[in-house]
Order: sequence, then structure tokens, then C-alpha cells
Amino acid sequence: MIEHKKNVWPIRNLNVGNFGIMFDIKGHQIKSSLQGIFNVENICAATAAALTLRVPLERIIYGISSVREIPGRMEVIQDGPVRVVVDYAHTPDSLERVYQYLHAKSAKDKTRQLICVLGAAGGGRDTWKRPELGKIAAQFCQEIIITNEDPFDESPERIMEDVAAGVRQSEHTGTLRIICDRREAIRGALRAARDGDTVIVTGKGSESYIRIAEGKRIAWSDKAVVREELRVVFHK
Repeated sequence: MIEHKKNVWPIRNLNVGNFGIMFDIKGHQIKSSLQGIFNVENICAATAAALTLRVPLERIIYGISSVREIPGRMEVIQDGPVRVVVDYAHTPDSLERVYQYLHAKSAKDKTRQLICVLGAAGGGRDTWKRPELGKIAAQFCQEIIITNEDPFDESPERIMEDVAAGVRQSEHTGTLRIICDRREAIRGALRAARDGDTVIVTGKGSESYIRIAEGKRIAWSDKAVVREELRVVFHK
């Protein structure tokens, strides 16, 4: 539903599929190419905010339909024979939503398995979430590759072990690997994938650098590296 001032407008005829999202509100149809049920919530929140600013509903509908994708947010780099997705998810809630959607999609499309590349940020922030990220990955992914993300002044190895601890505490029957070099981790995931598999790389999204000690940054792009490694692994 969409709440605007004192009004509550229910959404009707909700349809979420490979094409994106479609639903009706106040007799108008809203269409979006964005993927996932969580983007229904995002669209509703954006619509409510725009209505509060007195943007006409017709303009809101046009704006939503004009957005083809959000860089680094459930961004499909390749859609077959191996599906490869990059997403910024770096919190337990966002990671679970991404994995849940891709896992359900894989089951529906009868794909083989979900392979993930993930890590966690350093700098002493939110250390509690590291094993939680591992537990979530263990719940949805058959093959897990833990890698370096933004270590800041912490040991990348320590951070990765914290995430891996969550996987080991779970009843994960798949494969767990720790590969510190992020490029090698992505390459390893792509090499492990077979036709019908989905590879999901999370944590960086559209960010253009990796943050290390002493405030330094290393130029980096998950999307660019994925495309480069796709050409190497699949000879394209």
C-alpha cells in the first residue's frame, strides 16, 4: 500500500516476474523493469514521497517506467547461459532479500545453483554482522566464496574468517572457499558456474574503489571486473 498524508491507497493486481514489476493504484497502472519484491516497497515509498511534493501521479508513473536499472542494484551483467548479478547489498537484511529473490528465481527457472561472492567491511564497524552475513549465505547459496571488500585498517583475513564463522555455524552442505583477491574470487565463481547457475557478487555495487589502511583507496569496479573475467572464462 501507499500512504500519502491521511490517505492509504492499496496496490492491486501485483505481478512480479522476469519482466519486472506491475501493479495498479487509483485506477492507474505502474510498470517498472526493476526486479524483486523489495523494489515494490521502494517504488511505493518513492511514489508516496513524490505525491507529498505534489508531483502529479501521471508524471510519477512516467518516471518510474523510465528507469531501466539502478547501477549496482540487482544489476544483471549477463543473463545466460550463466546469470551474473552485481548488487550493493552489505547488511543482513539487504543480503537476505537479494539471495531470497535470486534463490526463488533459480528454483522457478529450474536453474542449478546459486553461487555467491561476498565479504564485509572493516574499520571496526558493525563487526556483529559478519557471521550473520555468512549464515544468510549458507541458507541460500550452494557455493560460497568469501573475499576482501573494504578492510580499512583491519586484517582482511580476520574479516573473512569472521564471515566464514557464520557459514561454519550453519548446516551448510555446499562448498565454502576463502579467496582474498577479489578478482580471483570472482573468477573462481565464474569458473565454478555451469549452464543455468546464477553468480551473485555483493558488497560493492557501483562503487569505484576499495578502501584500505591510512585512508587510501584502490581503484575498483565489480562490474568491470566481472565483464573482464566473463571474457576470460567463457572466451567471449
